Amino acid sequence: MDRRVTQPTKEQVRAYMSAREHAHRPPPAPQDIRRQLGWTLAPPEPTFTLIKLCLLPATLGQLAAQATWAWCLAPLRAEPEVVQHVRTSA
Repeated sequence: MDRRVTQPTKEQVRAYMSAREHAHRPPPAPQDIRRQLGWTLAPPEPTFTLIKLCLLPATLGQLAAQATWAWCLAPLRAEPEVVQHVRTSA
């Protein structure tokens, strides 16, 4: 996720819930609750995006290695009847 979430403290949530418990009204919309508690999305950090971009080749290399291993080891994970059939027909 590109953004960090800033969350309210437990004390803030408890105080809010206590105030809501004594108010005999329907609960407000989620956006209003987030605004009252200061629960917002922080803007993304440009350095984090740059780091993710720099790690892309390594991520693609890991994906290629995993796919290669899965392809090489696929016959070992085949069902025993299929392996037996392949051995007898060869």
